[in-house]
Amino acid sequence: MIDKLNQYKIILASGSPRRKELMTMLGINFTVKTKPTDEVYPDGTPADQVSEYLAKLKAEAFMDESLSDPKLIVISADTTVVIDNEILGKPTDRADAIAMLQKLSGKRHTVFSGVCILIGGKCHTFTARTDVWFREMTEEEIVFYVDNYKPFDKAGAYAVQEWIGAAAISRMEGSYYNVVGLPTQMLYVKLAEVV
Repeated sequence: MIDKLNQYKIILASGSPRRKELMTMLGINFTVKTKPTDEVYPDGTPADQVSEYLAKLKAEAFMDESLSDPKLIVISADTTVVIDNEILGKPTDRADAIAMLQKLSGKRHTVFSGVCILIGGKCHTFTARTDVWFREMTEEEIVFYVDNYKPFDKAGAYAVQEWIGAAAISRMEGSYYNVVGLPTQMLYVKLAEVV
């Protein structure tokens, strides 16, 4: 399967260093290339479908290249954190990050990663879902995390692979790598289906 995939030119359409690391773990040769995309979704889009919609938008920016090169695969992804049907995006500042973590403290939330594989001008999309439980965190712990780890580029204001994941996440149902930002196992299986 890896040999077959490596006959393709694969683009990871994401600037996320975490997604780059996870793709590298799969043993696939790829390059990183992004195109500006307005990450806007229609009002009324169900929270569990937003990440897949945005991943498809990011991949469609490469449609011309995809139509002209049958040996090109573009992989894009988007991750959303959802609690009580509210999407928590990237925090705007320190106060916003603290407020988000206060919302997540002591509760279950869901992480959705939508992925789009563009090949031959056709989009193949899927969504991975992981439920995550935080124990009750103190104000001091939340402030410590925000001030030391500065999670301002992360949906929901946290990264599972950092201190907060080790110290505050009590359990998880679903893919760990999905919470990091790319559901690697599902991606690998889907790639096998489309090549």
